[in-house]
Amino acid sequence: MKIGAFGEVMLRLTPPEYLLLEQTNNLRMEFTGTGVNLLSNLGHLGQEVSLMTKLPANRLGQSAAANLKKLGIATDYVGYSGDHLGSFFAEVGYGPRATQVTYQNRRNSAFSLAAATDYDLSAFVSEMDLIHICGISLSLTEKTAATAQALAETAAAAGKLVCFDFNFRPSLNDGAGQRELMKQRYLAILPFVDLVFGSTRDLVELLGFGETPATTAEAEELIQAFLKTYQIRWFAGTKRGHDEKGSLLTGLLYTEAESCTSQTYSLQVLDRIGAGDAFAAGILWGIAQEKTLAETVSFACANAVLAHTIAGDVPLTTEKMVQHFMSAPQVDLLR
Repeated sequence: MKIGAFGEVMLRLTPPEYLLLEQTNNLRMEFTGTGVNLLSNLGHLGQEVSLMTKLPANRLGQSAAANLKKLGIATDYVGYSGDHLGSFFAEVGYGPRATQVTYQNRRNSAFSLAAATDYDLSAFVSEMDLIHICGISLSLTEKTAATAQALAETAAAAGKLVCFDFNFRPSLNDGAGQRELMKQRYLAILPFVDLVFGSTRDLVELLGFGETPATTAEAEELIQAFLKTYQIRWFAGTKRGHDEKGSLLTGLLYTEAESCTSQTYSLQVLDRIGAGDAFAAGILWGIAQEKTLAETVSFACANAVLAHTIAGDVPLTTEKMVQHFMSAPQVDLLR
């Protein structure tokens, strides 16, 4: 299966050794973003992947493109315009201190300023079997939102699978009336979608769909009602929890008639940014491989667990790594 994604390439700047910004003059530079993370992981899992985006027409854009190629992502639909790349600082947490992410320059990036007419949507769709669209594109600018909508409609009309990740960011939507605008944009794209990544919180608080579920059964009922209403085939997400040993992660995957839950894993967290993208990549891998719901969600959750142990956003797991973890987690040295 050939999988394409529409999304922003970002520059992540990270202090070394869990330091805060005030404690260092050195920063590790990485190119990342939901589409980059997802596609690079899928490439490592054996899929053919391509990104549609805009990069700045300068050395920074050239460097970002070179990194995409290094990660195995095709750049045929990467264009160049403008001067800026969206960026963020990631101060990695340790113990009880949470990781702190600080964004800058997102709405003035080459990606945010590009319009739908700056891309060849039909050509991109014609080459892909599945299109992934990140919900952040609905929050950046009117241009990125319009492009995401046009891409979803074009892909659906061509009979291609469309995957949409809610990925709602409150930090990008704190203005007056912004929540209602986002609700309308999300509702507009859903009729063209086959697979949604999200949570019951997204459905209730963002879309106003139903009421907050109090039990697992109510959550399942809410999600399956959502799938039926919008004629969506799959809904996937994760559930985070805690016990006396630390953080926990469980994977969830639903159809209108069936629900599957992975086993619950204890997490060892080196860097949690990008772990959600690893879960999404695992779900798409399962769909591409025509796995059962149970096999798909189990693989996806295990993949996300491993992503927590890798520094940086980009999950570099392989199928062999995931299968080893699932079958022999007690073996911690391979020779």
